[in-house]
Amino acid sequence: MTQQFKRILSSRAAWFYAIIWLLSIAYLGLRGNGVFGSVAFALGILVFCCITVLITKDVDEQPVESQRSDCRSWLQLAIVLFFVALTGYGGFIFNVRPGQPVNIPLWSPVVNWFGQLGGQYLNDVVDHSPTLATSNLARYVLIPLVFLLLSDARFRSLGFAKGYRVWQVTLFWISIPLILFITQIFSGVTTLASLAKMFLGNLLRNGFSEEFLFRGALQTRLQALVNSDWALVIQALLFGVWHLGFDTQTMDRDILQGFALGIASHSILGLGVGIIFQRTRNLVAPSIVHVANNMFGG
Repeated sequence: MTQQFKRILSSRAAWFYAIIWLLSIAYLGLRGNGVFGSVAFALGILVFCCITVLITKDVDEQPVESQRSDCRSWLQLAIVLFFVALTGYGGFIFNVRPGQPVNIPLWSPVVNWFGQLGGQYLNDVVDHSPTLATSNLARYVLIPLVFLLLSDARFRSLGFAKGYRVWQVTLFWISIPLILFITQIFSGVTTLASLAKMFLGNLLRNGFSEEFLFRGALQTRLQALVNSDWALVIQALLFGVWHLGFDTQTMDRDILQGFALGIASHSILGLGVGIIFQRTRNLVAPSIVHVANNMFGG
């Protein structure tokens, strides 16, 4: 554990991220926004990450599902960044210009077709937005996955390898939400069936879908080309920026404040689940933690 902390303190990537995050917090504070929640959330994520390192202290001795570092890795990274930019643009238009359709040739008809499948078959299975559940699964997972496999990406290297301490890490991270949900069930506030629908809906719309795109695809492609620290930081920052539309809407359509909020909040979540993915080497734990965060209050 001591060696891990020494490595972090000497990591340029860690210091770079810390500076960007602190500047974002400072900007939000100077613009009159409350930053206590973001700071408390960040501290909580960091504490949980430190304990995760303890839980997975032997992970460095485990074999890694390697990804070749060659021209194909650059091609695969370009593919992932293309889909990150494409879906980020769609999300920005959806949030900042509500009601304005996003019609992209070839892309939109395929995504809409998947959305129609959700409307037909998932109405009684997810909590709401069944069309978004399947359309997000298509835009964040299925379509990028096809292109990555065609570019010779290994399926297992995309977050589908055998995990390490997956359930120990998962239960630790979701312990607080789990206690809350159990309390709500026994107090009659909600039912197990409604929570199950909420969980599945979040898993398809955001949890697994976003985790595949950013951790399974982006983080692993970056790690083949740069060291693991920079891969972790870059994907976290891009995850924050990717939420620009949502965060700009939250900040009354102020793009600069939306950008700062994305770094201050969403990138911290991206950093946390990125570390979970890095330590467990599987998408199960980060996906469930992502869903729990959304259901608990994220």
